[in-house]
Amino acid sequence: MAKKSESSRVSTDIRYDKDGKQVSYLRVPNSRDNSGWGTLLMPIAVIKNGKGPTVLFTGGNHGDEYEGPVALLKLIRALEAKAIKGRVIVIPGLNFPALMAGTRLSPIDGRNMNRAFPGERAGTITQVIAHYVQTQILPMVDAAYDLHSGGYSMFMTPSVMIHYLPNKKQMAATVEAMKAFRAPVGLVIEELDTEGMLDTAVENMGKVFVGAELGGGAVLTPETIAITEAGIRNVLIHFGMAKGKPETAPWRGRRESLVMETPDIGCFSMAMDDGLYEPFLELRDTVAEGQKLGQIHYPQAPERTPLVVRAGTSGVLYCRRAPGRIEKGDTLAVLAKPSKTW
Repeated sequence: MAKKSESSRVSTDIRYDKDGKQVSYLRVPNSRDNSGWGTLLMPIAVIKNGKGPTVLFTGGNHGDEYEGPVALLKLIRALEAKAIKGRVIVIPGLNFPALMAGTRLSPIDGRNMNRAFPGERAGTITQVIAHYVQTQILPMVDAAYDLHSGGYSMFMTPSVMIHYLPNKKQMAATVEAMKAFRAPVGLVIEELDTEGMLDTAVENMGKVFVGAELGGGAVLTPETIAITEAGIRNVLIHFGMAKGKPETAPWRGRRESLVMETPDIGCFSMAMDDGLYEPFLELRDTVAEGQKLGQIHYPQAPERTPLVVRAGTSGVLYCRRAPGRIEKGDTLAVLAKPSKTW
């Protein structure tokens, strides 16, 4: 794991210990054919007022997920140091090249930022950014909120999510930080793969990490932006950094914040063939084990019977595939169960 003392190739004029509001850039080396001494200017803001917690907000970890970047750009413009106690660090585009290209992965090196941690000082541009965050920013923070959405490929129930953690004290603090956001769903999840995630980097430091999936389909809606902005305000209130009363923003006519779980791999339904996926259910529908979730059609073989996709367990439809065109191995649906623990 990278250490804070290890120097980074990224530079900035931001002074993290300075009171006030600073909006500037991380300067990431980006030598290329048309700019030998080129630099990627990656926006960052630090808003600080005296002593208190440090909370990191990131968006654009994947470049086709827009709720986080938009809400955080609005936060940078609106939040003044006098309105808080402590320090807020905001990176609206963690994988900035991907955000500017509207792609999940970086168009420069083809890497997934959320599988790049702890990064490499002398690696590709995604690894260099991850190394800076790992060694220079994460040691300062008490809690990190990484604001995702379903991007191009998934429609997600607006939610915040955490992992099952072995440390009981850390888990309890993380559960409370998840609930504080007041998203329609707070999800305790067993991930399919956590290697290289920002989540894992923060958790391994013994700190609070909360991820978010705040919409999907690579589109923005007034509802998902309102949920994201309310959640950010609620977090600052939760950590004693700002005054006010927490708010539960509405989604599809309801104001509720449910805690749910995806405890095992049976909650994930995968495509077992290529084709066109026809979903039978919508988000929030209740699903029984073995129930039909949808079917896969074969456009090159119209006489072929569609392949039915069935639920591997019971639960509530938490997310589903967005594009109709699918390939074998794509996630088609994820089910969540009401939590009996949290």
